[in-house]
Amino acid sequence: MITQLSATTTSRIVSELLEHSGSSGASRVLTLVIPTDAEGLEEALSAAHGASRDHPCRVVAVVRPPAPGSEESHGQGHEDADAAGHLDAEIRVGHDAGAGETLVLRPWGQAAEHTDTLVVPFLLPDVPVVVWWPTEAPPVPSQDPLGRLGTTRITNTPAQPDPDRALRALAPVSVAGDIDLAWTRITLWRAMVVTTLDAVLRSRGVEGITITGEPENSSVSLMATWLGLRLGVEVRRLDEDGFRGIATITAHTAQGDIVIARHDHERVTITRPGAQPRVVTMARREPITTLNEELRRLTPDLVYHEVLTAFCQEGAHEQS
Repeated sequence: MITQLSATTTSRIVSELLEHSGSSGASRVLTLVIPTDAEGLEEALSAAHGASRDHPCRVVAVVRPPAPGSEESHGQGHEDADAAGHLDAEIRVGHDAGAGETLVLRPWGQAAEHTDTLVVPFLLPDVPVVVWWPTEAPPVPSQDPLGRLGTTRITNTPAQPDPDRALRALAPVSVAGDIDLAWTRITLWRAMVVTTLDAVLRSRGVEGITITGEPENSSVSLMATWLGLRLGVEVRRLDEDGFRGIATITAHTAQGDIVIARHDHERVTITRPGAQPRVVTMARREPITTLNEELRRLTPDLVYHEVLTAFCQEGAHEQS
């Protein structure tokens, strides 16, 4: 069920929310705050609602207002008001809200200048606050008004037009509690590399690595940096136009190449010297899966920050 409120106040929203949901969220394990625009709202909520089935939460989406005078400024749920700024809202419960309740806040005018004060009344007590930017992120997430509310801040550079550049901009300002879904997307790839190369790694038999994949892909960049750090060998990166994500990871050894290659959306193929290729299940990671993983963690990822530091150093070396 969706209840729309026009030119409303936070106190009225709280009253309506209690009337619809009954409790103050005692069964919720976190508050998930999602700054987004109108275009990306429903896709972001779909991922959040899917993840909420494993992590019951209150979702608070804050929709950035469109440019003044644009057609979107007169979209659904917006009511012109004499005040310099006002707040429209939606309350979603039941099948429209996943395993929790969802608030969609649409601030207009001056109300959009202080989104943190709009969100605070809806934060659940005594549970973590997670802020997730599904597309565009602020220059310094930890210093953003909404970002300061979060114990965990999740960005998503793979959803940006130039993911690699976006990650390079975020890397120098990243602090404990920040994480990017470019890293979460390669969790299974990292596990696959460790499992596949375990024996040859123990004998120090890897002479070099070649990784191929989508150009300017931030997940490919992080994977290449992680491989270099963990294996202590030269990692060569090659672009494969028209491919999404990581295409192949090849370990060069004295006995021949060991190749892990994306076979299709659900599987990878592992080829060893002198053996028939073996197909292993490893599905591509979708927004629900990656968000779900980060909501399960909610602690600083020390390995990620180690890799991000090395990634920054690589970028500085390339520019010098």
